[in-house]
Amino acid sequence: MHNQNPYLSKRPDFARLASRYPDFAPYVSVAEDGHVSLDFQNPAALRALTRCLLKEDWDLEVDLREDRICPTLTNRLDYLLHVLDLEPYLPSTSTSEPLRVLDIYRGTGAAAIYPLLLHRLRPSCIITATELDGTSYNHALSVVEINKIPPLSVSIKKAPSSHPILFSLLDKDDRFDVTICNPPFFGSEEEMRQGQELKAQGSHAAPTAAMNELITPGGEVAFVGTMIEESVKIGTRCEWYTSLIGKFSSLSLLIDLLRKHKIDNYLLKSIKQAKTTRWILGWSHNSIRLPDRLARPELIIPNTAFARLLPPANHFHHKPQPSIPLQKLQESVLEVLESINLDPNPSKPDPAWFVKMNDMEGESSNSSEVIISPKSNTWSRAARRQAARQTESVTISTSATKVAPAENSEISDPLLKAKIIFVTGSEDGESAMLEMEWMEGKDRAAVENLWKFVLSKAGLIGKRQLEGNGDEGRGDGRNRDKSYGRRRRLD
Repeated sequence: MHNQNPYLSKRPDFARLASRYPDFAPYVSVAEDGHVSLDFQNPAALRALTRCLLKEDWDLEVDLREDRICPTLTNRLDYLLHVLDLEPYLPSTSTSEPLRVLDIYRGTGAAAIYPLLLHRLRPSCIITATELDGTSYNHALSVVEINKIPPLSVSIKKAPSSHPILFSLLDKDDRFDVTICNPPFFGSEEEMRQGQELKAQGSHAAPTAAMNELITPGGEVAFVGTMIEESVKIGTRCEWYTSLIGKFSSLSLLIDLLRKHKIDNYLLKSIKQAKTTRWILGWSHNSIRLPDRLARPELIIPNTAFARLLPPANHFHHKPQPSIPLQKLQESVLEVLESINLDPNPSKPDPAWFVKMNDMEGESSNSSEVIISPKSNTWSRAARRQAARQTESVTISTSATKVAPAENSEISDPLLKAKIIFVTGSEDGESAMLEMEWMEGKDRAAVENLWKFVLSKAGLIGKRQLEGNGDEGRGDGRNRDKSYGRRRRLD
């Protein structure tokens, strides 16, 4: 469960809810020993509980239809909270514009649960929710109206047909930050029955949903696959496309489709509550890269089927062996950066590549991190050979004849943006580790080559190690040696 989910530490108090909500009381049982319980296999009890929690915890009046899905609040909240984790990496955050979210039809549902909860979590958010089913659409309208939510905050739209799925983006100039979607999982009634039979003995709660909420032609693979195909045409008019995935078997097919379209900027997270696991799959055509803690699970078991589905890591780390003092590590790496015109010293005559260098408190010579933003690949072999030829052809007679660097001779977007971080493993700084976090860009090969180049030229890794560079050279640091002293960042 997400660490900000209020139900992580606050379990529903059935006895208290029964005393406050008469409609819920008949479903609560009290044993002789005083234990209070609820029959989760009773759909009516689930609806009563959900209505109580929506009123008690969120001040929402929601009439849950018997013929439509009864949403599980903890699951929906987890999805929304993972989506909201993306906020700092969205362009709208830097411009102070409100978050714009598109809730895809059949995800909105009769209860409009995602728009309602998201409005409570982010009142300034602008939410557009689409729904295909007429009954669910009309009920969602009434739920939003009863709760007096302004139409500018939450608008419910009727989907004209089953395709295109992203009709709100395909035919208009509208822009969104994120899409959310809870698609039908199954492709047929037979597939749904097989799934329910497999789950029957271990099911925590009774199923509560209409057929149109559970079944779509081709199942979730066809549904989300269509979203991926449509997103390729839409591009960056939506920053992140996301969807819940109900079956593990769907993930490999969908991720194969992402890779087919050369989309390596994606996220894959799991949500496990009670005995049910769901997954969040998200992808972006933008150049902003997420930290691994948002794009990948906290714990990864190497060489498993799930690990092979994960997006490539954006965080690289290297622990020199034998150990090297922090100051020496910094000097070596900064010297390498200077050799390829990535000099982070703003006092140098051409600080074109400099973005930021943070200093240790009280020791300005010892930086903790360097953010570089090169406009071209200056570390490739071809680029270095060309630079060497140009240097040989230039004759410098005296310092007085130096030519001042041109000011803004050409404005272009950076090739990439990355943060190089120096981490100390001991209080005296006698052992250190180097990290690099890819923050922005689309050329993964250039980033990986830069990392390998820095390690090699700084003398931190040998040629043989470099060729076989696996977890040591790229990864999210989850396999680090836990005995590596008292690691602390110098922020």
